[in-house]
Amino acid sequence: MPIRNLSRLALVLFALFAAIVIGSLVPFRPFDPAWQNRLTGSFVNAGTLPLFALALLQLGTYLDPDDPVVNRRWQRFSRIASAAALGFLLLVPLQISAGLRLQSSIDGIQASRLDAAERKLSALRGAVQQASSTDTLAEGLRKLNGPSLSPADLALPLPLLKAQVISVFDQSQAQINRERNALPRTGPLRLLPELLRTSLASLILALGYAIFSTSADSDLSLFEQLQPRLWGLMPMRSGRNRRSQAQSDEEYLRQLRGEDEG
Repeated sequence: MPIRNLSRLALVLFALFAAIVIGSLVPFRPFDPAWQNRLTGSFVNAGTLPLFALALLQLGTYLDPDDPVVNRRWQRFSRIASAAALGFLLLVPLQISAGLRLQSSIDGIQASRLDAAERKLSALRGAVQQASSTDTLAEGLRKLNGPSLSPADLALPLPLLKAQVISVFDQSQAQINRERNALPRTGPLRLLPELLRTSLASLILALGYAIFSTSADSDLSLFEQLQPRLWGLMPMRSGRNRRSQAQSDEEYLRQLRGEDEG
């Protein structure tokens, strides 16, 4: 297979990633937590496509280092990878904020719906209790968009009709109570597994892009440039540990020599 086919396949992967992300932008609502959550999800779910594309371009430059087209595409996209690494790092707080606000909004909507149903049920109960006749009872239910009464219901004695209607309301109240009890508990810990999954995925993707990123003034990747700074403290700590161990050994030997001399 010609080497340039690898770069062409890389372009296809880049285009596929762009199509997925652009599709998640519609409708454009940047301040909506649901929109933010959908956008960050599309970045994370499709984030491996450009990584595979970068790997193909780097493989192409290794197999044919003299191909100008492959080299030009590799240089262009590998420099963009630095911005992509930073972008995936910035996705972590955005994911957490959007997830918490979205879940709070959903919980609020569900609670508001149940509260509205209870208020309407209370108003219907009041209309039934205040009714002085079957006609006024039917009119009160109609005004509140309650259950309609059939001619057979209106032919019943008023106390019996009220008891039947109240029984229906009791069943509705029991259904509301079941739905309220079935609501998941509130709190950020409920979202912790999902937030950890998406945040960890974003960090891993950021690391992947940092590995493939290059700059115009350095042949090292962003990961290779940051690696000494990130891991520079580890040799210092191990060196201090070795020095502490050596000092302990010297003190022990001095103690032995002192005991021998004594």
